[in-house]
Amino acid sequence: MTAVAPAASSGIGEFVSFQARSQHLAAQIRTIDLSGAPVATVVPSEYAGGFLERIGGLAVTDEGIWVVDWGQTTVLRFSEAGELIAQYGREGGGPGEYQSIERIRVDSLLTIQDPMQGREVRFRLDGTHFDTRPVRRLKDNHGALRPARSWAMLNNGVLVRQYRPTFVWPPLENQEYLQHVVLAYPGSQELDTIASYHSGSSNWSIPDQEGGLLRTPFGEAGAWDVVGDTAIVVAHGVAATLTFVTPTDDSFRADTFQLGLEAPAVGDRDVAEARADGDVPRRAVLFDVPEYWSVATDLLLGEDGEYWLRQAVDDDREHWMVVFPGVVEMVRAVFPERFSLKAVHGGRLYGVATDELDVPSVGAFVDPRDSLP
Repeated sequence: MTAVAPAASSGIGEFVSFQARSQHLAAQIRTIDLSGAPVATVVPSEYAGGFLERIGGLAVTDEGIWVVDWGQTTVLRFSEAGELIAQYGREGGGPGEYQSIERIRVDSLLTIQDPMQGREVRFRLDGTHFDTRPVRRLKDNHGALRPARSWAMLNNGVLVRQYRPTFVWPPLENQEYLQHVVLAYPGSQELDTIASYHSGSSNWSIPDQEGGLLRTPFGEAGAWDVVGDTAIVVAHGVAATLTFVTPTDDSFRADTFQLGLEAPAVGDRDVAEARADGDVPRRAVLFDVPEYWSVATDLLLGEDGEYWLRQAVDDDREHWMVVFPGVVEMVRAVFPERFSLKAVHGGRLYGVATDELDVPSVGAFVDPRDSLP
């Protein structure tokens, strides 16, 4: 299995030559169990003006709570009191419209990434359309144009992009199980790969009959984000590291922190349970099953310089590790079933809460770390 790893330049020496340093964190871990705590409802499933169908993401700032509703392909802005403030654009192909929402960013504008149409749509915070602009299409190392899953721009003009894995059946040799995070440079079609990690999925096949995709519970083997617009942070879900990729005058530097965690191995029983849960036929053969349960399937940036890493565990509750690079202590937070953490802001932990009928709402906890001795 290939997991996240800061890579040397892919042969474009004039652009990138990573200078790597490694530091260790002595992991003293305390656990905060919120699984029995009540969730405060911030935005109810039914609000004045409509209802939430399927929440795909949240962004929280001092100006409000932005909710990505995948069920209605829209973005909504609410106050802390749960009142609807604005709705941004609509589904479609014209200016101010989008057909998919992968990621949003909120600063002086709201930016919606629409990978289906290969563009981003920007709005003023009051809901009026600002502009719609294409995102540069780039070829991968095999010369094929790949759709980007998400992207971000650094202040030096370098574009950070992630490509989805592709699954083709048959033949099996065309399978691609890796997520790729790449750097693209202004005025060039060349790419440098800074991370490649297993998607967490597997393919199954019955010779000469059929095949399918099994989404395992073992999690993507890594995650990434940008810090402001100056650095990239990559979480390695198998080696349990955080790597910070920052530009220098003529290259990039990669600084890696060892987290002191251990990714549990995936055993035969784990695979058998995943097969049963995925309704994979008994005669089917699985290919490229992840070898480890990832300790970093997702990454959230905190407000105080900390990083929240979601762990893949055999549990219906979400487990997150809170890490301060350079500090010899970490905190594990365990959340209730039917709650998925999405944002950390203003001393509160925001997420998607669902009831027994899977009806979603936006819920929150007071950050329990403030009460730790």
